[in-house]
Amino acid sequence: MIDCNNFYASCERVFKPELRGKPIVVLSNNDGCVIARSEEAKQAGIPMGAPAFKYEREFEKHGVYVLSSNYALYGDMSRRVFETLSQFTDELEMYSIDEAFLVLTKPKGKTWNELGTKIRQKVKQWTGIPVSVGISTSKTLAKVANRIAKKNGTFNGVCATMELESLDKWLHQVQVDDVWGIGKNYAELLHNHGIDTALDLKNAPDTWVKKNLKVTGLRTVWELRGTPCIELEDVVQPRKGILSSRSFGVPVSDKEQLREALVTYTSRAVEKLRSQRSAASQISVFVKTNRFSKTEKYIKQNYHVSLPEPTNDTTTFLKCVTLALDKIYEQGIRYHKAGVMITAITEETALQSDLFDSTSADSKRHELMRKLDHLNAKLGRNTVFFGGSGTHAEWKMKQEFKSPSYTTKWDEIPIVT
Repeated sequence: MIDCNNFYASCERVFKPELRGKPIVVLSNNDGCVIARSEEAKQAGIPMGAPAFKYEREFEKHGVYVLSSNYALYGDMSRRVFETLSQFTDELEMYSIDEAFLVLTKPKGKTWNELGTKIRQKVKQWTGIPVSVGISTSKTLAKVANRIAKKNGTFNGVCATMELESLDKWLHQVQVDDVWGIGKNYAELLHNHGIDTALDLKNAPDTWVKKNLKVTGLRTVWELRGTPCIELEDVVQPRKGILSSRSFGVPVSDKEQLREALVTYTSRAVEKLRSQRSAASQISVFVKTNRFSKTEKYIKQNYHVSLPEPTNDTTTFLKCVTLALDKIYEQGIRYHKAGVMITAITEETALQSDLFDSTSADSKRHELMRKLDHLNAKLGRNTVFFGGSGTHAEWKMKQEFKSPSYTTKWDEIPIVT
């Protein structure tokens, strides 16, 4: 298990080395709440989810650097980390934007810790991102090892359970709540039965575990004992639903601006649909006002559209969005957020066969979408976009503290002199 340390903050530090050792927080959409913290910000007592406007004095007091989320940067840096990791194995599971499982083979004459150190050094050298490395015989134990490596400085960021004098000693220090696969409800149940640590869970009787935690819980116990039961997922499973939604930087009451936002969100959602080689036959459109407003009534409206057959053609979904907006829009309402949800997703092969007939309208639309995706992938997102998205985007979310897109926009690439 490879886990990037304080990933969002680390991405920012790669291009702003003056931030190293400084407390950093990254804010959510519209610069609302804290969604990521550097180690220094954690030590300063800044909690996760803290509303930025309420913590302005705390930020100033502790010299906290406040940054807007820059997902284009984080996504590209994540890709670079995974590409670096692929130098060490052909079997890799991208578990999240900053975590990956690898199947490793120990080089002859090397220890597991030496291999882990080499991985750590290579990722830092090639990407600038610090990582923690946990190595063991199962995915669950690898997660435990990673946690040990990250929380205990004596390990220098690398822990291989096979080379520990006593694994049980460390399992005793890990709360059962922190074991991968143990959710809040299971943790409460385990505590009520005196099972408080990972070691307690490892030693629990199989019959009791299976009765109370079901088969998945039993797999976790066996994994804690070193028996691999959870396979590596080297193929990313297609999403069953794709949501594209944002809060507006300012309230929107103009219908045309609302349409522009929904066109933008729909275009992004259908692009994701095509990227996983899927098609869909349902889309839901929703708009809502600010639920925290003290002067305006909270309103949430949605409209659902079903298509006669699956598609991944953006133009088809945009027609549905226009229809939905006509149904739910109310003049004079100050909308705070809007979005779309695509469901009823199937494999792209479910599309009608005449899609591949070069003379058909479906084939031409398919080729248009393919060219659009190719250009945006090569030249940068939104190089080519639907005119319905507008050009001014007055509704766009606030990002007052956003750093440049150093790796994804030509005009924002850093210049070294």
